[in-house]
Amino acid sequence: MSESLRKYVEAVYLLDAVTRRVPSDAWDNPSCCTGWTARQVAGHAAWYVKTIASLAAGVGPIAPEDEAGVLGDDPASAMRSIVRATFAELDQPGGLARIVPTPAGEMPLDVWIGVLRVDPLIHAWDLADATGVAHGIDAELATDAHTAMEPFIEALRASGGYGDGVAAKSTDPVAKFIAFTGRTPVS
Repeated sequence: MSESLRKYVEAVYLLDAVTRRVPSDAWDNPSCCTGWTARQVAGHAAWYVKTIASLAAGVGPIAPEDEAGVLGDDPASAMRSIVRATFAELDQPGGLARIVPTPAGEMPLDVWIGVLRVDPLIHAWDLADATGVAHGIDAELATDAHTAMEPFIEALRASGGYGDGVAAKSTDPVAKFIAFTGRTPVS
């Protein structure tokens, strides 16, 4: 297993774990992503995980979906199914070597998931913040993701995926990383 894949798997499992902890009455809570609920954040994150499966299979990016509907009536079970299907595609020979389009230009999928591991990680935080559950991100993971994201942040911001950084309210590595991505907690 490549280092990029290992780190991506860790971030996606963290997203999956947060999704499983969300109380059933919290899915429509507002999130720090302007105009989005917890359900929409989770749906967006799940859509991107599905996109990685499609890229690994050689199909290319998938069409955007309505964020609120991606995970249906049972978000935790739907997320688990998407995670399993994506990991099955990533485990196929040649999938990680495919050259894929990204906001930062074309690159091997293995390189892209090394960068993209921040997406499920950030959305795990967004979802946890919106619903009052633990995000599970430790200092080492946050510092590593922050370092990985720095060279690509301008391309990611230009694509509309991340806002301008905000001032961190503490020196905690998770708080600094989340502020770097432009998030302000709603909790």
